[in-house]
Amino acid sequence: MTQVSPQIQLHNLSSSDGSASYISPCSLQRIIAGVNYPLEVSYRSKEVPDDTYIEVNLRPHNAVAGVKEHHVEEVVRRVLKSMIRGEETPRTMLQCTLQVMEVENDESLPGGVKGGGQGESYLEMLCGGLNAAILGCLDAGVQMRTVAGAVLVAVSKSRETNIWPSLKERKMAKSLHVFAYGRNAEMLLCESEGEFIMDEWERAAMLAKRAVLGTDDAGQDGDVEMAGEDDGRCLMSEIRDAVQARVVRDGMGGDQ
Repeated sequence: MTQVSPQIQLHNLSSSDGSASYISPCSLQRIIAGVNYPLEVSYRSKEVPDDTYIEVNLRPHNAVAGVKEHHVEEVVRRVLKSMIRGEETPRTMLQCTLQVMEVENDESLPGGVKGGGQGESYLEMLCGGLNAAILGCLDAGVQMRTVAGAVLVAVSKSRETNIWPSLKERKMAKSLHVFAYGRNAEMLLCESEGEFIMDEWERAAMLAKRAVLGTDDAGQDGDVEMAGEDDGRCLMSEIRDAVQARVVRDGMGGDQ
């Protein structure tokens, strides 16, 4: 299977210390992350003596944040906490704002249903939001223990496993899964919805690991082994290329 690549751009907001735009493959959902770090903690009750306080705010496409959005905020916050060297900047705050700019629209569904609407799974938003947040932290120069990427996987009623499912595929799926892997192949996140058996979960996890790392495992030295051209480009390669492009722009004196 040829993997479709996401679209990534770093430092597209001049008002933030770090920022990133992330467009999910196939679904065309676009999320912009703005990261400010380190900041003074606004309320002393939130100050952590030996760590960095992390705040994540998610703004949906065309509605007020609800239960789904607040759950995504908390999950993204927990993953970032596991990745960031917060002990390096104690008593400070990392603020990450996620704005859903565009969602997928499928006219073949009743009413031309848009992704992220009422009744839609939160997992696509979680996947895109987490990737955008990680990219924003990289752009802001946040000290991190690892770099990670998240992938959405759908299992159909016929037990077929699809990566980066479209809105229609998500609506018809038996189960949906989001997996996040660090560069050393450690699983940092697994969130699932629907009905599935362990064999289906394991196949989804393996497919997600390949999509993030380009192989089932990382190299012994921690470097990601790249898959062949037939397997497409892995998400970690896209992240690396986006960071390198940002460095090149800085070296050329670019303002973005």
